[in-house]
Amino acid sequence: MKKVIAILTAAVIATSTYAFSPSGTFSPFDPNEKVLKAFNETFSTATEVRWEEFPKYFAVSFVSGGIRSKVNYDKEGNMISSLRYYNPQLLPLYILNKVSQENPKKKLFGVTEVTVGGNIAYYIKLEDNNCWYTVKVDGDGNTQTVEKYKKV
Repeated sequence: MKKVIAILTAAVIATSTYAFSPSGTFSPFDPNEKVLKAFNETFSTATEVRWEEFPKYFAVSFVSGGIRSKVNYDKEGNMISSLRYYNPQLLPLYILNKVSQENPKKKLFGVTEVTVGGNIAYYIKLEDNNCWYTVKVDGDGNTQTVEKYKKV
């Protein structure tokens, strides 16, 4: 019985250390007001919000519009970089068309969009019967295969 009480007490203490955030999700802390304001103004409908603090920046993971994302903010609330994970059909049409034409026998199945400053790159996952591939596409549509793994 003492073990059960000790475990329950530890569980209550562990869960109570998480503050309830305004977005309705549990988070170990909230960032400073500048960062929180910048995030809420841009992503007012975000769900599954999770904050992390690092020495020079804050990182927030969330879902908005059905797209899982991660954004890094400096301590002043300026966006440093972002990652978005989504279905290839949501790519800009020019890039989707270009990658599809260059890889007609491969199936596209996932995208990681990376934005740093004003630069954007798309890492597109493809597969065929023998291999998985990652193709990097920059904002101008230049493509480069950066990974290739044989299926076992």
